[in-house]
Amino acid sequence: LSCRWLGEYHTPAQPWDLACRTTTSRTERIWPGGVIPYVIGGNFTGSQRAIFKQAMRHWEKHTCVTFIERTDEESFIVFSYRTCGCCSYVGRRGGGPQAISIGKNCDKFGIVAHELGHVVGFWHEHTRPDRDQHVTIIRENIQPGQEYNFLKMEAGEVSSLGETYDFDSIMHYARNTFSRGVFLDTILPRQDDNGVRPTIGQRVRLSQGDIAQARKLYKCPACGETLQDTTGNFSAPGFPNGYPSYSHCVWRISVTPGEKIVLNFTSMNLFKSRLCWYDYVEVRDGYWRKAPLLGRFCGDKIPEPLVSTDSRLWVEFRSSSNILGKGFFAVYEATCGGDINKDAGQIQSPNYPDDYRPSKECVWRIMVSEGFHVGLTFQAFEIERHDSCAYDYLEVRDGPTEESALIGHFCGYEKPEDVKSSSNRLWMKFVSDGSINKAGFAANFFKEVDECSWPDHGGCEHRCVNTLGSYKCACDPGYELAADKKMCEVACGGFITKLNGTITSPGWPKEYPTNKNCVWQVVAPAQYRISLQFEVFELEGNDVCKYDFVEVRSGLSPDAKLHGRFCGSETPEVITSQSNNMRVEFKSDNTVSKRGFRAHFFSGMRVQR
Repeated sequence: LSCRWLGEYHTPAQPWDLACRTTTSRTERIWPGGVIPYVIGGNFTGSQRAIFKQAMRHWEKHTCVTFIERTDEESFIVFSYRTCGCCSYVGRRGGGPQAISIGKNCDKFGIVAHELGHVVGFWHEHTRPDRDQHVTIIRENIQPGQEYNFLKMEAGEVSSLGETYDFDSIMHYARNTFSRGVFLDTILPRQDDNGVRPTIGQRVRLSQGDIAQARKLYKCPACGETLQDTTGNFSAPGFPNGYPSYSHCVWRISVTPGEKIVLNFTSMNLFKSRLCWYDYVEVRDGYWRKAPLLGRFCGDKIPEPLVSTDSRLWVEFRSSSNILGKGFFAVYEATCGGDINKDAGQIQSPNYPDDYRPSKECVWRIMVSEGFHVGLTFQAFEIERHDSCAYDYLEVRDGPTEESALIGHFCGYEKPEDVKSSSNRLWMKFVSDGSINKAGFAANFFKEVDECSWPDHGGCEHRCVNTLGSYKCACDPGYELAADKKMCEVACGGFITKLNGTITSPGWPKEYPTNKNCVWQVVAPAQYRISLQFEVFELEGNDVCKYDFVEVRSGLSPDAKLHGRFCGSETPEVITSQSNNMRVEFKSDNTVSKRGFRAHFFSGMRVQR
């Protein structure tokens, strides 16, 4: 199944789409278990990240696919900004990261949900092999060069899974997509029995057809649902009148990261067998069937309350006996705050990325491994603004309790600076009052180590500078980082006001490095002139001087009067500026290096005649 560049009018700015609603027919394109790991690139704003998460939650709500932040999974999607604009591979490519590009004017909920449809495994609806029975392609109205976007897929490439053509699909083109003019149709739906042409191209929500087809593609259980509210309940089918034989239901509870789920069974009556072999309800601490088991229950004994360690629970019910019970009834509630004992994770305000709820108070106590610090970075921050943060706020303290040293008391719309604790513990409290609610915050925490304290100082030749989550090397004055970002070399270029001195190629007297660009700007007092005399000169090149060269100009700008461009091994004559300024530029390419040059400059008063 090859991916082709296909364009689409998502917005008037005409972003582009990599993909060709029909679904992939190749099983290797299906994400195993419906689990799709993701990474959001660092160039997106907090509001954009919130839109991405809302779109992912929309797919989770209506299907059985699950989006998780990537840890060590080999195959994953990366939200990025590519030149294609809006584009995505169809299904799982495998073997590493794959891009879902959200370019300019693409950061809208419906467009992101559409691109995620490609990730899940959907092609465009109008490319179905049977599309000519439902729409007419008006080729003379298509922009030149965009005709391939309206080709049909081959029957062996895609499968409709028995679903009828869906005009309402979020994967359908609009009537004027790639049109020569905004009022010219490129796709015209055929009239229905009432003589009405269906509307196409909506980017608001998944259609019922999208949902049905995705559930078939990923073999979602017919019974169960995804629960995303802060409180809710669910029960075995037919409760309390008895569940049918051979039932299979899955409920996925997903609340805001940083919250935990408390699950209570209020009624339990299932056929009892040894090890609950036949009829049972199983609760797992995570997002899928392979998550750690919290309990497997049958009979009529009501289990103790179950608490998740994170923000997701998987509840699965199966019946395979002929002796049926009444079933079960369960309620859950999301609780914010608590003790978090792990080396990395995410904390968000309740109900994020939607507005947080009024009158909430959440306290998190974070502890990472001994010997490390806690690093905290904010991806998004929007809390009701007040000069003293008297209403809604986030409080961060350097230690395990509310008596620990205060790091910050935050509100408003600016992301706080990165936080680093002095120990392996951090205390956080979020408070909202009863009135104005905002989007809240999203933050990542992780164990932070000072790489500069290692014996090799992070491999830095001169100085090591610790940063949150990483480090960087720095050089002493007069030096600059080499290409490996660890070693230091003599800095080149600069602004010079001395009356005389020496200029040398970088690395002198050794061979100069490749890919260097150095500019010296020499300024003398008014009425002075500057002379430059080369003592040694050996550069790559010949008469053309298109590889490595030295340029000398009268003036400071790159378009000032040129005295000459020099290369090779012939020493230039003495050069005298026409004013009190001289610009000397050295440039090397990425291939041959030579010894370079050494030149002396001196300034003198201009003699009036």
